[in-house]
Amino acid sequence: MRISGGELCGRKLKVPRGDAVRPTQDRVREALFSILVSVVPDAVFIDLYAGSGAVGLEAYSRGARSVVWVEKEPRNLALLKENVAALAPGQGEIACCEVARWLKGPGRGRQADIVFADPPYVVGRETGFADLMGLLVANTVLRPGGIFVAEMPEARRAEDVPDWELLRDRIYGHTRLAVYKLEKKPEAERGG
Repeated sequence: MRISGGELCGRKLKVPRGDAVRPTQDRVREALFSILVSVVPDAVFIDLYAGSGAVGLEAYSRGARSVVWVEKEPRNLALLKENVAALAPGQGEIACCEVARWLKGPGRGRQADIVFADPPYVVGRETGFADLMGLLVANTVLRPGGIFVAEMPEARRAEDVPDWELLRDRIYGHTRLAVYKLEKKPEAERGG
C-alpha cells in the first residue's frame, strides 16, 4: 500500500497481516480524495476506525491542517503509530479508544471539517451509520456544513438520515463510499 497523492505520494504504508483489518485500497482512496479535493486543504480531518491510518495519512499528504486517528485495537495501534511516525512525525493525534466513547469524550466539540468512518464489516449483522452520525451532531464533533464519509460493503445501501444531505453514493469494486454533508442547522435546533 502506498499514499496515492499529495506531498507523500508513493510513500509506502505498513498494513496489518491477516483479515482483521481491511485497509482502504489505493484506488478507493484516490476516488475518495478526488471527491474531497476542494475541502481537504487546511481541513481538520478525523479518521475513525483508523486501522493502519492510511486514510488520515492520505488527508495529511493532501494538505489537511490536522488529523486525528481513532483506533481501539492495540494490535493495530502499534502499526498506526509506526506509519504516522514515519510519514507525518509530530503531526496529528492518535487516540486509542472505542469510537463512540471518543466521540462523547475527547472528540466532543472538535468542529472537524471531515470525518471518515470505515468500521469493521460484521458478517450477517451490520449496524447503521445513522447512530454514528447522530453522535457526530450531538457532540459537535463535525461542524455544520461538514462532510462525513462512510465506507461500507458494496451491497449495503446508503441510509437517508435526517439533517444530512447525501452528496455522493459510489461503488468501487466491492466498496461503497457514501458522502454526506451536515446541514447548516440541525433539525433539532430548527424546532422540528
